[in-house]
Amino acid sequence: MSAARRRAALPLLTAVAFGTFVLTGCGEEGGQPSDPVAVAATDTAPAASPEPAAASDGGGEAPDPRVSTAADPWAGTKQFVTVDRGWTEGGLTRLSVRPARKEVNTRFDTWEIVPGTGSFTTVTLAEDARVLLTVPVRGDDASGVSRGEPLPFSQTEFVTLLNGLEPDLSAGVGYDLSFDGEGRVTRLQSLYRP
Repeated sequence: MSAARRRAALPLLTAVAFGTFVLTGCGEEGGQPSDPVAVAATDTAPAASPEPAAASDGGGEAPDPRVSTAADPWAGTKQFVTVDRGWTEGGLTRLSVRPARKEVNTRFDTWEIVPGTGSFTTVTLAEDARVLLTVPVRGDDASGVSRGEPLPFSQTEFVTLLNGLEPDLSAGVGYDLSFDGEGRVTRLQSLYRP
């Protein structure tokens, strides 16, 4: 191929590479794409164990450097967990959680939940925590929306729905949790499971 043809092909190759970058979601801002396959590379690492970030294996997000994590190792992080049970105590919602992993099931284009092992940890939801639920946690009665679309629920509704799930079904549902600097859950979202 002549040098002139190579120079002419360079802008075309650059455009193709940029287009691929944009279409795969690598250029998204404000969060991850919702397509499991698009985020497989970043979400297959195991969630960090509830140890300080310095000892973490890198599975969870690093805590905010402005926040002291001495009081709560999950403060300022995001974690993927399974939830054993939920309850209300002293006007606060508490959950018994354990780190888990989510892996892409490419055969069905869904997530596969890999529960963690070890003991459960109790976490507290902030009073204004946002709770977003998908099927099967919220049930299948929301008309006009996709089963995988997260819908907002109150903390009380969530505890009722969670505790009403069959134990085998509940154990296979994963949740993305975001923690504030005090170690309270500010956002909880269930992962869609058909």
